[in-house]
This record gives sequence, C-alpha cells and structure tokens, in this order.
Amino acid sequence: MPHAADDTRKVQTAVLDGADSDRPVFLPYDHDDFDDFMRTRTREDYYCGTLLGGCGKQLTAKRYTDKKCHFAHRPPVHCRRTRTDEASADHLYIGQALARWLAREGQRDTDITYPDLGSGPGGAVEVRFGAGRRLIRVQLSHLPVAAWEAARAELSGTHKNVQWAYGPHSGLGHGEAQAAGHAVRFTCRTEGGNRVVYVGTQDTDRTVEWTTLDRCRLTDEGIAVPRPVGSAATVVFPLAPGSVAFTVTDEETTSDGPTRLLYQADVQPTGAAVVRARVSLPHSVAPPLAHRLHVLDGTPRLYPLGAPAEGAWLIRADCFTSLPTPTDSRWPGLRPAPVPNPAPEGRRDSRGFTAGTTRVGGEYGHLTPQEFSKLNRSQRRRTGRR
Repeated sequence: MPHAADDTRKVQTAVLDGADSDRPVFLPYDHDDFDDFMRTRTREDYYCGTLLGGCGKQLTAKRYTDKKCHFAHRPPVHCRRTRTDEASADHLYIGQALARWLAREGQRDTDITYPDLGSGPGGAVEVRFGAGRRLIRVQLSHLPVAAWEAARAELSGTHKNVQWAYGPHSGLGHGEAQAAGHAVRFTCRTEGGNRVVYVGTQDTDRTVEWTTLDRCRLTDEGIAVPRPVGSAATVVFPLAPGSVAFTVTDEETTSDGPTRLLYQADVQPTGAAVVRARVSLPHSVAPPLAHRLHVLDGTPRLYPLGAPAEGAWLIRADCFTSLPTPTDSRWPGLRPAPVPNPAPEGRRDSRGFTAGTTRVGGEYGHLTPQEFSKLNRSQRRRTGRR
C-alpha cells in the first residue's frame, strides 16, 4: 500500500484512559491491520498523552487506504509534541513491560518514572522496586559521557543497586560493553500491529542477541538475559561478510527463540570444505529456498557447539543474498536441490507472486506450503493469499 511521503507528521501513538495515562497504544499503518486493531476498541478513548510530550487532548483514530492510518487531533489544534512516529511511545512500552516482568518475579511494589532530560518525557525509564532501594535505569536518548558519569554517581549514592540498560540511540551501550564485558540493551519492534519490547546482551564486538523479557530472570545484579543456543562457548568467531555460502536441506526448521528460526544447512566458507551446520535467521526475512545458493551478508557469528561432529556448528546471521545461479566457483562443494518443475501454463496464477507446491514466480520464487507458512503477514499479503 503506498504511503504519502508527508505522513511522518501524523500521530501514530497515543495513551488510553486519560491525558496523564502511561498506557500506550500504537495505531497500525495498514487499513487491514487498522480493522483488526479496532475490533475490540472504539475510536474515542485515545489521548495525546502528557507523558508523550503531548497536549493531553483527545485524539481520533483515522482509517485510510491511500496513506498511513493515524490518530488526528480535534480542531482547534495547539500541540507542541515533537515526536509522533511509531517509536514515540517506546519508553511507555518499556516501562509497562518491566513492571509486568517484575511482578512475575515477585516484586509487587514498583514505581515507574519517565524523567525529563531536557526534551520532554521519553529520554529514560526508571523503575524502582525493593522498597525503592533498587533501580533499573533504561537510557533511551543520547547522553554525553560526563552527564552519564554524573548520573551514575548520583543514583548509586541513593540506591542499593542500580542496573543501567540502553536503548538504540543512547550511544553509551558500546562503552559499557567494553568496560564491563557486556551491556543490557532494549529496543521495540512493530509486530502484528503492536509494539513489542525486546531485551538483549551486547557483547564487546557490538553484536546484540535479542530475546523477550519473559525469558529473563531477576538476580541480585538486575536483569539476567539468557544467552542464545551455543553462546555457552567462550569464543565466538565473527565471519567476514560475503565469505560463507549455504544451501538448506529439506529437514524441518526449529525455533531459535521468539524471533528466529534454525535451518539445517550445508555450509561452505571460501577456501574451506563443506560442513553441516545450523543457520539461525530472523523470522522477518523470507525463508531460504532449497533450490537456491545463498550467501550470508553482514557479519555472521560462528558458535562452536561442542565436539567437531556433524551439525556441531551454529551460525547466526541477520540476512542473506540468494545468487542467480545454482553454482559458484567460490563454493564448489555446494549443490542446491533441483529446481522444481513449473506448473502447466493453464494452471499458473495470473498474479506476479504465487505460492504452492507446483507454482513458480514472484519475489521469492517457488514456495512450498511449509515455506509459505514461515512468511510474515506483510509477505503473505503480497501473495494474494491469507
């Protein structure tokens, strides 16, 4: 669906129950997702919340088919809110997620604040618990090092235990990881018309392994983030971009946490032999097809899982490129599965993107029902099927 270029001025987030509420809500862009969103709601109970830096006035949910659905102020409009995009309520989502998680960890008496660091609420989240003597501080906005050091000293002097965590724009997580060996990170993603909170551990090589709070536990130090499959190994090998190719087998995929899938694959680094390994990729990328040769992009990480037996390696990557040819001289040992036979001409779907056991075409090429089931909602919509 095309979106108008100037829609960035529209309001995508609001709060429920009143102007000073801390209950955030995100309005999906797409009109189909809008209908799902409104199924259990009215168009009236939304406010340009003061904790969003807003005016506190009521908002109306607007549905469009030719541009982004959004919240709109009711005239006359006199609002000085500066952030209205999908990430503008992330501090509230993080605060609410931490409160729910701490309650599950047995901490019933929590106090959540959103300090104004100079540009309105949203620069940080502070959650106090344990009779107010413990604190989790999530630094979201950029903070100069001198101000960060001063804040650490001040908070450490008034609390028994302070754990710092960092958002995607603070600029401080890298320094914490270098000094302490790791840093706790927070981010939010739009999934299924909702903003979902993720927490992760950033290593000294700046890689971050993401999971959800319900998989974490509370320790004396604060949030303990579980390590991914294979991370118990003390050594993780970063691989050069574009140096590793793979072909997937027909074996069934398995889950690698809430946001990733594990594919059984034959893998060959440039200049080395073919090995059997598991390749971990995000749910959000289209599944690699068995009849294509794929190259891992970015900086994949290699995790030795134990003895050098078959399948004793895990490679985690964020994306890959499918080559246009089934073979490549750089990886002579890899042979993809045969290309599936196309459907007879009279049975082909007239749409440019098809899915099924005997159909070929579209952005992702041949898709079996199993592969089709792994596409996300947006990708499925482009097939013309639900």
